[in-house]
Amino acid sequence: MGQVIDKTVKILKLVAAQEHCTLKSLCAAAGYKKSALCQQLQSMVRNGLLLRDIAGEYHLGPLFSDLAARREENVLLRKTAESIAVDLNTACGGDVTIATIRNGKYRRLFSCSSFRLTRPTANAPDEECFYANATGRVLLAEAAPDLRVRIIDRIGLPAPLEWSEASGDLKTLLRELKKIRQQGFASVFRSHPGRCFIAAGCTDGNAGLPVAVGISVPPSGFDETKLLELLRPALERLDFTSQP
Repeated sequence: MGQVIDKTVKILKLVAAQEHCTLKSLCAAAGYKKSALCQQLQSMVRNGLLLRDIAGEYHLGPLFSDLAARREENVLLRKTAESIAVDLNTACGGDVTIATIRNGKYRRLFSCSSFRLTRPTANAPDEECFYANATGRVLLAEAAPDLRVRIIDRIGLPAPLEWSEASGDLKTLLRELKKIRQQGFASVFRSHPGRCFIAAGCTDGNAGLPVAVGISVPPSGFDETKLLELLRPALERLDFTSQP
């Protein structure tokens, strides 16, 4: 496997340096036999690492531009999430969490409170809290059906303490998730630690995954209408599907 990777990297470096590479020029530069190199190049073309034009010349493939674009989009999403979280925190004084689903797991993009800013790093663990909080419920409700089923199969049904209304069976859980999709938001009320939660979501058009924005405030400051009015423009800023 290591030799294959080394060979692939060597070919990519040669193509990147020369751009207009033929099979003959690559054989000469890399020192590989024509038959062995031809098979390698065909595999790299199939997987998007290389592109072969009608003249038979090789160029770097579309996979690289796709990955670069995805990286830029992810950076934009994180920067937008940070700006939204800070703005919402200033507007309502509550804790704000913006989350998405990564590799089938609940993942915070950014969180903000009056006391701290949290920027999750690559080493921060993913959180499995779809049922216990409003953002998680919205994410699960807005996820594509196949992804939703995979997550539920992996984490099981919610315990009564996590979500009593949906803890009976799968049919009950799906009915509650459908209700969230229809109303467009989820609320969670807790007596401890004395805070109420509300969240709404949209779809990140880049990855096709849901993104949820949640606000947590003390019960005395919970005004559903006001908080939803704050969430809607925040979701519009996150809704990359509507952007050109």
